[in-house]
Amino acid sequence: MADPAIAALNSLLRRTTVEDHAEALKLANAAIKAAKGNTNDLTTAQHARVVALLKLDRFEDALRAMAEGGTGLQDLCVLEKSYALYKTGDLDAAEELLQSAGAGRGMQHVAAQVAYRSDKFEKAAAIYQDLASEDAEKQYGEESDLRINLSATNAQLEWQGKGGVVPEAQKQPGREDLEAFETAYNAACGCISRGDFSRAAVLLKRSRDLCEATEDLDDEEKKTELVPIIVQQAYVFTRLGKLDEAASLYKSLDLSE
Repeated sequence: MADPAIAALNSLLRRTTVEDHAEALKLANAAIKAAKGNTNDLTTAQHARVVALLKLDRFEDALRAMAEGGTGLQDLCVLEKSYALYKTGDLDAAEELLQSAGAGRGMQHVAAQVAYRSDKFEKAAAIYQDLASEDAEKQYGEESDLRINLSATNAQLEWQGKGGVVPEAQKQPGREDLEAFETAYNAACGCISRGDFSRAAVLLKRSRDLCEATEDLDDEEKKTELVPIIVQQAYVFTRLGKLDEAASLYKSLDLSE
């Protein structure tokens, strides 16, 4: 008969979703102590602990947990380790690990994020293009993130003067780009890089309105997201000769917080 601690963890892991990550971590730690000489139970519990730590944004702790688990656990947790390395800023180590790993969809997402953070925007764009070209079933639940990330990468390429590698169809914002403040902002940045300030002003207003109206962010998160939008709005107004509006926007920013 399974130890109660292991049974409790297994019961938790059988759920469709696990939302209480602190509870998952507690159960995983208890199961690790109870696993004793049972390798399968121990590995399952260690893996659950790593995932819970990542969900709690305890990335350094997750890396330590994987190291303590030995090579067997690390071989199982290549995706988790590469993500933790990315989140702790060890981009070279994350890239090296990903290059030695398989080409699963999760790996590709992390590889694209690592490339983006490393300013390798052409590489990031190529990965996102591949992910977005997969059939709808594989993209299910990722469509919004892919659109946001690809538009951000394209905007960076245009800022670098590499707009020639961005497909023309992706330079013009589509209707779906106006549904999220992130994609509206990224589309605006693309317009700014091309000198299309009038269209950028419209897109930035749309981005700001959507950000202020969203229920997915709390007030502090909204303030953080609004800063770059307002900065770009002020810049665009300056380029359009609307100096009073630009000055008013700059004054509205409290960058001391």
